[in-house]
Formats: sequence, structure tokens, C-alpha cells
Amino acid sequence: MGDTGFLNRLRSRGQEVLTQVSAELSQNKHFMQAMAGAMRGKEKLEEAVSRVMRQMNVPSRSELKRALARIEALEKQVASLKRAGRKTSARGGRRRTTRKAAG
Repeated sequence: MGDTGFLNRLRSRGQEVLTQVSAELSQNKHFMQAMAGAMRGKEKLEEAVSRVMRQMNVPSRSELKRALARIEALEKQVASLKRAGRKTSARGGRRRTTRKAAG
């Protein structure tokens, strides 16, 4: 129990320090300019990578997610059709057996 209390105090103190450092950095003009520049650079890089991927006919993450969702939906439909087919053939098989026994 003592270890848990110590870890909770340590975690709480770490959060306090992180909050304080974040507040101080957000007040620093140079840091905020650097962050804004980094974000612009990241956006430009993402755009360039996306453009190259399209040129190479590589699907985007959202296109892959849509394709996966469609595949999963089709798999469910196939499974449903298989179940329905088994039920139909099971009923048909019983009828044939009954007809043979009657005939």
C-alpha cells in the first residue's frame, strides 16, 4: 500500500511539473514561433507525402479503411448467404429423404 501511495504522489508531482513547464513554454514567444513553424513544416511534409503516394497509386489510410469496411460487410453477407444456403439444403435434404421413403 505504501508503494501505491508513493507512486500516486510521484505521478501527481510529475503532472504538476509538466503543467508548470507547459505554462512557461506557452508564454515564451520564441518557443511558440518555433512550434508554429514546426506545425507548418509538418503540414507541408504530409501534403508532399500524400501527393507522392497518389502519384504512385498508393491508397491513403482513409481509402484503405473504406476498403476494409467494405470487405468486412461483404464477408458478413457471404456468411449470411452460406447460413441461408445450409438451411435451405438441410430442408431440401429432408424432403428428398421423405420422398424416397414414401416412394
